[in-house]
Amino acid sequence: MGKKANTRSYIVAFCIAMSSNMGFSAAYAYGSYYVAFQNATGFTNTQIGLLLSVLGIASTILYLPGGFLADKFNPLKLTVVGLVGAGAVGFFIALFPGFSIMLLLYCLFAVFAVLIAWNPQIKLLRMLGSDEEQGKIQTMRAYGRTLPVLIVSLGGSSLLALLSDKAALKVTLCLYGALAVIPAVIVAFAFKPVVPDTVEEKPISMKEYLSVLKMKDVWIIGLIGFSAYTANAGVTYLQPYLSEAFGFSSAVSSAFAVIAKNCALLSAPILTFLGGRKKMSVTKALGASLVVAAACFIFYLIVPQNNGLLLISVVLYMISALCIMGSWALQFVPVAEVGIPMAITGSAI
Repeated sequence: MGKKANTRSYIVAFCIAMSSNMGFSAAYAYGSYYVAFQNATGFTNTQIGLLLSVLGIASTILYLPGGFLADKFNPLKLTVVGLVGAGAVGFFIALFPGFSIMLLLYCLFAVFAVLIAWNPQIKLLRMLGSDEEQGKIQTMRAYGRTLPVLIVSLGGSSLLALLSDKAALKVTLCLYGALAVIPAVIVAFAFKPVVPDTVEEKPISMKEYLSVLKMKDVWIIGLIGFSAYTANAGVTYLQPYLSEAFGFSSAVSSAFAVIAKNCALLSAPILTFLGGRKKMSVTKALGASLVVAAACFIFYLIVPQNNGLLLISVVLYMISALCIMGSWALQFVPVAEVGIPMAITGSAI
């Protein structure tokens, strides 16, 4: 009987997720505080859009070599350096420099958060528990990603009512940065793997890295992730649809959107529980939940916009959100369940 995940494992999983998402929240703060960000920086809509484009392009390019690094070098050191670096970039963003410097900061963020930290942090999460425990580990990751950011975001919105846009956003960005750095430092000292890594014994070669592309299971897992992210966009667009089709006010539709985006707090443990039943796995539970979500989407395509169907529409909105956000939160569990070797976990991610 091998070692099992303990309280320390779940705390570390929470801290890894919290640090990662706080760093990303600093880079994507303009999404939640667009007007405040524009007022504080003086950037045009085009310039803000360019920041997102540069970040997206840089991230896309850096994901692949990041997987190789995760399996070539110590994933703990990479994760801590990357997460601390990404959090530190948040402090510099809070200085609201000129556009050229801000572009450079967003490129630097992609280097720390994506190239250095992204793949190894997912590998560390796998090392925190056995393959059978990955649903619970990833559920704790969902809590670490969601709860702290939700609390800070609500606080940031409150600050906007009390302070100037620039001052409120500066405080919020610094808080994001601090809450990215502190959990990363905790991980550095608290991490103790339940499942060992093979990097110390035999780092991955380029040939082994490229062999991952030939693994059918990797492509299937990628399809699950692609489906979850695409469906996530569908949940986002259901908010304005309900507002236009059924006359929801901005306040009501926004309230539903906040609930929908954070309902993985409920659905992730449910899917994990279902995945622990006999003749079931988390992977199968993810597939079933995405099928249910697709059925909900089809409803909106074939049913007319009728106020008499308002209750059904709202119920199906929440069901689809529960299924999709739960699947999105647990999308990396199949890496362990299908038996991807630990030595190439980073590359597979």
